[in-house]
Amino acid sequence: MAETNNSYEQLFFNDGYNLGNAITDASNMSAITHTTQQLYEQIDLLTSSFLERCNRNGVSVDCKMGCAWCCHQPVFALTHEILIIAEYIRQRFSKETIALITEKAAKKSAYTRALTGKELLTVNQPCPLLQNGACSIYQVRPMACRIYLSSDVKTCIQKYNTPANPKVKPALFGFMLDAGRHLNHGFVTALDEKKIVSKEAPLEWMLHDFIQDASLIQKWLNGDTLNESYHFDL
Repeated sequence: MAETNNSYEQLFFNDGYNLGNAITDASNMSAITHTTQQLYEQIDLLTSSFLERCNRNGVSVDCKMGCAWCCHQPVFALTHEILIIAEYIRQRFSKETIALITEKAAKKSAYTRALTGKELLTVNQPCPLLQNGACSIYQVRPMACRIYLSSDVKTCIQKYNTPANPKVKPALFGFMLDAGRHLNHGFVTALDEKKIVSKEAPLEWMLHDFIQDASLIQKWLNGDTLNESYHFDL
């Protein structure tokens, strides 16, 4: 099992690893979905506690419903997260909505796949899952979206307006970013030991295909490395 240097980072890694390791049947997507939801519940509880502490200490947190500046930045997710999102969409959305999301994902994917890694990080286009200024799959949004908390919306707007300026950065809380990343790292490490490979890539690259082809779930569970088609490097 991999290790991290910082003690609290190791704790988060261990929590994610233990959840992933507890999956007894890695060939069952329902088990992976259920355990991923448990992982999300852990980070959501931590977020609630963090927000309460910020409130007690008079620290501003500007993220709220209807604020979608960050939803125009590149959104990254892991293979299993996108499979869960795709299944959620197939089960709950109308054919018209599914067609619209698929079209948006295909258009954005065609654009972003032609970019270099550094160019991709400066993209300023809406997430294909953004509808009327809100996330349409909020309940199953990926970890990257759950840990993105800003203390100053003005910095988010500035980043939106000048995405290619490397000096402009949203005022994000590093603790939450680190917590989510290490939870995910531990979880993915446990999946990898079970021969289930989940890698990170731009959300739109996977979303279109996974919505259209439900058979990709079983292929992934059978050990096929879907990730090669969606491999991302800076």
